Amino acid sequence: MNMGHGVQRPEDARDLSGPVPAKRICYVTTLHLTLSHFVRPQAEYLVSQGWDVTCVCADSPSPEEGTAAGARYIWMPFKRGIDPLGIPRAIVSLYRLFRREHFDIVQYSTPNAAFYASTAAWLARVPVRLYAQWGIRYVGFEGLARRLFKGLERWCCSRSTLIEPDSFSNLEFAIREGLYPRGKGRVIWNGSASGVDLARFDVAQKDAWRTAYRKRLKLDPHHLVVGFVGSIRRDKGSNELIAACRRFFGGMPDARLLLVGDKLFYETIDQDLRDWAEQSPQVIHVPANQEIPEYMSCMDVFALPSYREGFGSVVVEAEAMGVPVVVSNVPGPIDAMVPDATGLIVPVRDETALAEALQALLTEAERRAEYGRNAAAFVRDHFERKAYFKHVLADKEGLL
Repeated sequence: MNMGHGVQRPEDARDLSGPVPAKRICYVTTLHLTLSHFVRPQAEYLVSQGWDVTCVCADSPSPEEGTAAGARYIWMPFKRGIDPLGIPRAIVSLYRLFRREHFDIVQYSTPNAAFYASTAAWLARVPVRLYAQWGIRYVGFEGLARRLFKGLERWCCSRSTLIEPDSFSNLEFAIREGLYPRGKGRVIWNGSASGVDLARFDVAQKDAWRTAYRKRLKLDPHHLVVGFVGSIRRDKGSNELIAACRRFFGGMPDARLLLVGDKLFYETIDQDLRDWAEQSPQVIHVPANQEIPEYMSCMDVFALPSYREGFGSVVVEAEAMGVPVVVSNVPGPIDAMVPDATGLIVPVRDETALAEALQALLTEAERRAEYGRNAAAFVRDHFERKAYFKHVLADKEGLL
């Protein structure tokens, strides 16, 4: 089977008879989305700095589309979720790869990939086993599921030589939870998984994009838009967001809710809220797409009332476009904004507080404009991608 340029099966060995590059890193992730959005930009930067980069991913029908230029891609079909038969196969396949390739660093993220890769890299005695802890899955769970996934998280951390969460609040949470000691974890620069590409999220283009895309959405200039970007699902706080908007939209006929994202887990939203969202002329849904800066330009306030996040990259992306934000008080998003300067923080799962915060920003134009200006400056100074990658490079080279 032809898998595209630069793409190999895990059993295909690279010829190591010649000189071995001094700096070799392997990224392992389950989701192609994670690879293309977070790993790829970082990997391409390391390639440009002379690193030998391999990317291992599980779920791409067209893996070359998400591969960093100059990097090798290996398709290794392990599954998401609990897969009793697939677990040993995945670990053995990764172990063989790591033993054969002699990577200096193996970096892994996403729950399944982290479990498989941390175990295999530990068994293969990879010198640097780096867990990019982009979110802690069990935070949103309760009971037995929470205990199980916390145990898996502790195992991944114990097999790793270093853990790098993408936010300071998640670092502190992990330490309080006993996942690892303070000296074993650190955050690169100001956090995030890959910074913000300000050439793409260009606030100078906001007015032009706002005009064009509001016309596409049939939004008038006077409409006040609450925006959301991401999978429309329970643990993203979509129940609370829809309920909050329903609570006060009746008294604000010019208000709109713009939901940009997939509905793969739409059944996790309460039926009465789904019915209202689908029937109300004040709710607009746009499927997942690559035009996020353009749609964010249409928004007056961005909301992420999530139950758990690693960092909440969409928060800094919205801020980069000069949009004030409202986030829940969970680790991650609270590091992506400045309270009462670029946005507001509300208690998690509190639709009343969320409704009050959204309504306050929609009705206070001067405050909204000030927060928007502050937001764009905050992202420029703290999360610009090129500056972030320089810190990533220094971090990786320091590990060697």
